[in-house]
Amino acid sequence: MSHRRTLLVLALSSFCTSITALAEQYPSRTVRLVLPQPAGTGPDTLTRVLAEELSKDLKHAFVVENKPGANGTIAASYVLSQPADGHALFVAGVSNLSWNPLLYKKLSYNPSVDFVGVAMLAESPFITVVSPSLGVKTLNELIAKAKAQPGRLDFASAGIGNSTHLATELLMQRTGIQLQHVPFGGSAGSSFYTSLMQGATPVMTSVASDIVPLSKEGRVVPLAVTASQRLPDLPSVPTFKELGIDMNVPGWYAVVAKSGTPPALIERLNAAINKALATPKAQERMAAQFLENRAAAPSEVERLTQRDAKAWAPIIEKLDIAK
Repeated sequence: MSHRRTLLVLALSSFCTSITALAEQYPSRTVRLVLPQPAGTGPDTLTRVLAEELSKDLKHAFVVENKPGANGTIAASYVLSQPADGHALFVAGVSNLSWNPLLYKKLSYNPSVDFVGVAMLAESPFITVVSPSLGVKTLNELIAKAKAQPGRLDFASAGIGNSTHLATELLMQRTGIQLQHVPFGGSAGSSFYTSLMQGATPVMTSVASDIVPLSKEGRVVPLAVTASQRLPDLPSVPTFKELGIDMNVPGWYAVVAKSGTPPALIERLNAAINKALATPKAQERMAAQFLENRAAAPSEVERLTQRDAKAWAPIIEKLDIAK
C-alpha cells in the first residue's frame, strides 16, 4: 500500500471513529424539540412526554420549544439556523414536510434537501363534524343538504393549506358537494371551533383529539371518521370506508434533523425515540389524544413525505392556493 493510501485510510478511520464517539457522547447540552404548534395541542402533549422520556434515557435535558406560525416555516427556519449536531430537532407534521413545498412558491426550506428523517411519532385520524344547529345527523344528510344548496354552507379550517382545509376539500371532491371555505388562522387561534359550534361555519373536518371531547359534550355532531375502524370513544360514528368514501387523510407527526447530522447520531436518536414511544406513559398519552404509535426507521419519514407530496399535489394544484 502506498504512503498516500495509508494516510487516506488512517484519516478515514479516524473520521469514522470520531463520528461514532460523537454519537456515543450525544447529547452534550440541552436538546430543543421545536414544535410548530402552540402549547396545549395534541402534538405538544406528545412531544412533552417524549422530552421527559428522552431526558431520562439519554441523561440530558430535552425541552420543548413552541414556535407556531406560518404553517411551520418559523419552526423549520429556526432548526436550520442551528448546527447539524442533533441538539435542535424539528417535530414536524405532514403539512410541514409534504404540503408546504406545494403551497409556497418561495418556501424558505426544501424538506427533501434541508432535513433528514430521525423518527416517526404518531398519526391522528380526522373526523367530519357539523354544528348541532344544522339539523344534520349523518354524512348522507349533510351531502343531501349541501347538494340542495350548492356553495351555501360554510366550512371552517385553521387556515388555507392546513390539513383541516385540505381534508374538507377532499371530502367535497369525493362526494361532489360544494361548500364555502372560511379560513381562520394567525391571531384567530382556535376560534374556528367557536364559529363551528355556534353554527356560523357549521361544517369542519379536524383531528380526533379536538373533536372527540366536543362530540361527547354535544357541542358538535360527528358524522364520519377517517380511521380504519370506529373509535372506541365514538362507537356509533361510522368510518368513511364503511360509507364507501375514500378519505385517506394523513395526519402523521415525525422528528427530523438538519441535513448533515451524522448518521450514527440519527440512529441513536431513532432508537431512543422508539423506546420512549413504547413506554406506558407515552402509550397512555397517545391513547388519550387518539394518536396511533407510528414508530419506525428514519427512512420511513422520507417515504411518507414523498408519498403524500405526490398524492396531494394534484389536489393542491387544482385548488390554485399556492402563494
